[in-house]
Parts: sequence; structure tokens; C-alpha cells
Amino acid sequence: MLVLSPLILLALGALAPLFLGSRATAIRTVALGASVLALIASVIGIVYAPQHIDIPWLKSLGLSLSLHLDGLSMFLVALTALATVAVVAFSDETKRPGGYYSLILLMAATAIGTFLSTNLLVFYVFWELMIIPGYLLIGTYGQGANSRRAALKFLIYSLVPSAFLLVAIVALAVSAAPALGHLSFSLSQLASVRLPAATQDWIFLLFAASFMVKVPIWPLHAWMPDAYGESRPQVAAMLSGVLSKTGLYALIRFAFPLLPDAARLFAPALAVVALISILYGAWIALTHRDGRMVIAYSSLSHLGLVFLGVVALNALGLDGAVLQMLNHGIYAVALFLLFGVVEEAAGTRLLSKLGGIARKAALFSGFLWIAVLAALGLPGLNGFAGEFLLLLGIFHTSEVWAWIAIAAVVFSAAYFIRLFQLTAQGPTEPELRQPLRFGPLRIAAMVPFILLIFYLGWAPGQVTGRVAPVAQSITRQEASTALTVPVSNLSGEARGL
Repeated sequence: MLVLSPLILLALGALAPLFLGSRATAIRTVALGASVLALIASVIGIVYAPQHIDIPWLKSLGLSLSLHLDGLSMFLVALTALATVAVVAFSDETKRPGGYYSLILLMAATAIGTFLSTNLLVFYVFWELMIIPGYLLIGTYGQGANSRRAALKFLIYSLVPSAFLLVAIVALAVSAAPALGHLSFSLSQLASVRLPAATQDWIFLLFAASFMVKVPIWPLHAWMPDAYGESRPQVAAMLSGVLSKTGLYALIRFAFPLLPDAARLFAPALAVVALISILYGAWIALTHRDGRMVIAYSSLSHLGLVFLGVVALNALGLDGAVLQMLNHGIYAVALFLLFGVVEEAAGTRLLSKLGGIARKAALFSGFLWIAVLAALGLPGLNGFAGEFLLLLGIFHTSEVWAWIAIAAVVFSAAYFIRLFQLTAQGPTEPELRQPLRFGPLRIAAMVPFILLIFYLGWAPGQVTGRVAPVAQSITRQEASTALTVPVSNLSGEARGL
């Protein structure tokens, strides 16, 4: 039950508008309370992990509600809950509060479901359900003039790869059935079967493309600028800080352990794509005039580095990838929300029209500065620890990959310092149409992010120590598959080797 607690609490919180009507303050209070309770439950889950539940559903189809909380998922569940607390605290929807806060909680609940699922069809259900709140939050509650177009783009880029993902999941289960003796969508059972190389190849490509869209990784990122730019900063924080991690997580949890031969075959090509994503995102972030888009494209670059660590296919790279997924979620959510406060007060996101915020809001600027320093990888803060471990893993596989990735780190320092200077510093007085709204609730919601930036910078072992056993088991699993499906007998009788 501990595994399900955060998901259930968020889902129950999402039902509040059914009983509270349109009372904005009450709905927000319930949403905040539900997300805080989910955060507490997720922290307790970290203490008692690993935890597993397996509730049979349709045995004939190999379906069961199989949820697992371990070193790979528990920190991402906690990150989702923490991000939800902050997003609700920074939100102030009064016109249609019921739908807005319900959708935020549903987005978080479905993301947690994807992080916990170890049955591929259950995972797919949560994966699909994530699309609904994302689409509605961008299209219905967006701030930009083209929010509906951005929502439609998000929908298309989500649904089309999801159709391919379903084909891949069914094909994987059907192909493994002869060796297992029955149809199964269980991760543990499917991982015990090694499919023929040709079968692995096309299934892996469908998996990889579907998951890369969600991160996103170049060139499958076209939905990102519109979705991040036309939505509210709180929604952009959820998209970048939480939903992007579901794609990376799925690659680590499903694609690489289940299709190891194909993963090794396509790793060099995926590495090239990751390097392009890193450099492209960094260059656009360095030259963009829109502050929020600087943060958005920095995420494209930073998550490209995480993706490169994943395709390095070693335990060190996977360990660093999970740590950096957590770290990126922390500073990305903080940056989107804090810059959103500036947007709200200034009425613009153009960096040329900002500047001097530090004179009017010293505490706020201090928080923003810490988040920026974490994002650019200052030693002693969480961003550095994750990047360092990632680069070690990448270097272990390819020195060339590592040196190119290191070059992008220089860009990171440049565009984040530029973002802070043009926002908070400068000789000009900020042209604010209203005071910065950074009251006690928002400060309280941001404090955990600041504390985690310092804590994980000095004690990253608290995460990597729990992730390492899972990462090592995934890399060992590639060479220890027990059952093989012969190429000539995919539809015939199973043979155990």
C-alpha cells in the first residue's frame, strides 16, 4: 500500500472540485494538502524501499497491477510530489480553479504511475493518461496567443509515438510468448527472454523514438518550444521537471534491459543524436532573447547529456543519469517558477526589458542565483555532482563523446550567467507593472529546492548508493538472459537454453 500512497493521495486531491464547486481558495488548499501528503508518503517510501505490489487482473492476457518502488523510481516519485507542491503553491487560478488544480494533480499522479509500473501494459495506460492533463493545461489554461495550436502539437507528438509504442509492447510480448510458454507483459518475465537480433532491432527503434519524444531529444523536440512557451510557467515546470523524466526512465527501465543487443547496436547512433541535442540546445539558449525559452532550451541540452549517459551503457553512466534526472528536475522546476514570478510582475519575458530585479527583491534574487549556479554546474551544488558522474560514465565508453559533452558545459555557464545578469542585475531599473509576488507560501515552497541543491551537491551518495545496485543489475542483465527465442521458431514451441 505504501507504493500506491502518493498516487492515491494525488488522485483523491484531484476529485476535490466535485465537492467544493468553484471556491478557488478551498480547492487550492485541498490540492496543496494532497500534494504535501503525497510528498510525505514518497519520502517514507524512500526510507522503506524497495517495495512491490502485484495484484492479478487478467491472467489470460498477462495483465496485473505490478508496481515497484526501488532505487530507480523512488527519487523520481519524490521529485514529482515535490514539484507538485511547488507548482500548486506558485499557482493562483481563480477563474476556473477546479479544472486547473485537478489537472495538475492528475498529471503528477499519472507520472508517478509510469515511474512505478513494471507491467508494460499498465505502464502504457499511465503513459497515455499523462497526455490528457498536459493537453488541457497547455490548451485551456495557456497564457500565449497560440496556446491551442501548441496543445494540438503536443497532442500529435504524444499520440503518434504512443501508437508505435503500443505496437512495440504487443510485439515484444507476443515474440517472447513461445519461450515463456504464455503471454506476459511482466518486466521480470520478459527480461528473461532474449529475442533474435532482427526482432529486437525494430522493436527497440519504436521504443526509443516514443521515449525520445517525451524527453525531448533532437530532432523529436519540435513540440517543446510551443508547449513550454505558450503554457503557464507552472505547467512548463511540470513538463520539464517531471514529464521529461518519464521518457528517460522508460529507456532505462524497459528498452535497454529488454532489448540489450539492439541497444548496443544503436548506441553509437543515439550518442550522435544526443550530442547534437546537447550542442543545439546550448546554442539556442545562448542566443535566445526570451528568458523562459533560455531555460527551455537549456533543458534540451542538459537532458541530452543525461540521454548520452544512458546510451553509454555502463553502470556508472546509468547511476549518473538517474542522479542528474533528479538534479535537473530540482533546478529546472525552481528556474521556471522563479522566472515565472518575474514574468508575472514585468509582463514580459524579453531579457532586454528586464534587469535590476535584485534592487527590489534581494531574497528572491538570491534564490534565483542559487538555482542558476546549480544549473550551470558549480562545484558544491547538485548540478556539478550529477554532471561529473555522467561524464565519467560517458568517458568510460568514449573519450570523444565525453570531450564534446564537456565543451557544451562551457555554453551552460555562459547562457545561465547571461540569464541572471539580464534579469536581476544591470544599471537599469526594472519596469514592473506590479510588485514581485514572492510571499511566505512561495518562499516556503522554494526552500526545499534550495536545501536539496546544497545537500545533493555535498552528499550525492545518498542517491547514487541506492541507484547503483539497480544500475548494476541492468548492465549485468544484458549478458545473463536465460531464455532465447530461435529465429526460426518465433511462433513455435519454446526452447529454454
